[in-house]
Amino acid sequence: MPKTVTAATLVLAAIRDRVAALHAAVEPETDPTPVVEDTEIGTDPHDDESTGHPDFGGDGGSSVTVPATEDETPDDDPATGSLGSEGPDVERLAEALADLEAVVTGFASLIEGGELPALRAELAWARSTVEEARALDGTVDVLEELVEDLDPTLRQGPVEARVGIVVASRNAERRDAVTSMLAQPEWTSLLAHADQLVLTAPIGGRKPKHTTRVLARALADADAAAREAAAAAVTEAQGSDRAGEPRLAPVATAAHTVATTAQVVRGALGKQARKLADAADALAGALEERRRNEAVAHWLVDLADLAHRAGEPSFTYGVLHAEARARRIAADETLAAAVTAYTKPKLHKWLDAAGS
Repeated sequence: MPKTVTAATLVLAAIRDRVAALHAAVEPETDPTPVVEDTEIGTDPHDDESTGHPDFGGDGGSSVTVPATEDETPDDDPATGSLGSEGPDVERLAEALADLEAVVTGFASLIEGGELPALRAELAWARSTVEEARALDGTVDVLEELVEDLDPTLRQGPVEARVGIVVASRNAERRDAVTSMLAQPEWTSLLAHADQLVLTAPIGGRKPKHTTRVLARALADADAAAREAAAAAVTEAQGSDRAGEPRLAPVATAAHTVATTAQVVRGALGKQARKLADAADALAGALEERRRNEAVAHWLVDLADLAHRAGEPSFTYGVLHAEARARRIAADETLAAAVTAYTKPKLHKWLDAAGS
């Protein structure tokens, strides 16, 4: 890593990158190319591994039951349940918001600007809406996969059409909520605070000789928060019939913060930071997979109820529900393995030495 690179330079570059991506997500004409890439500062050009952006969404099994009216009885031609390219790009916007929140959270101890508290509150507000739409998309993907893989001999009633009716309704509702959010003054304020953070916020860690120590401390703080959230979820799950249900969202958010923070600093901290990023990314991914399968199981119960009240066979939904529960069990096992891998002491102990 160049000796002239400071923690402040690296953090500012990371913030500028994420703010540009946020503008590009809602302003198609904006060039999202960052001024300084994370990988430009002391990283191995052959190390092109990157963390993903799974986040635990807000649609973790919410009810989709609505009264079955006459105009909801499916026709012979199934509905697609898709809005195509209409409305905002929810996935891109969700990723941009999650990444910016992760950066300002992971490096909060170094950011001294007065805009930070307001920006973090506004990011939480925006993500509460966008993540619901994003989570819906993920749940629908799993549901459609289950229907597609269904043995034709077990298919009874207009299953695809029934699914299409509910999906189309929920998609329209969620995407309308995102569109409405983007028209609110709070969204304008969010962008203004993000831009101001890039332009004027003083960032600590201006001495090159302190770069490694300062970045290691920031990563250690994010890592400690993630391990605390994971420990709380495991403890709570031990007293619950639905393992880990109550507090998975904070774990996923904290894991994504660690993955993003570690990715930014890996040029300064080396392969150990990359390994931590990979483990945190795997944990966040396992949490998302588990959430999707749990949400699908809830949906199928409600879809069976809708079908029954519309005079359609509900047998197929029971078959799909059994498959969803099996996938949920497998997801629980994957999540347990990811938690175990992330909480191994050797993955974290180097941070104490690097930050001292």
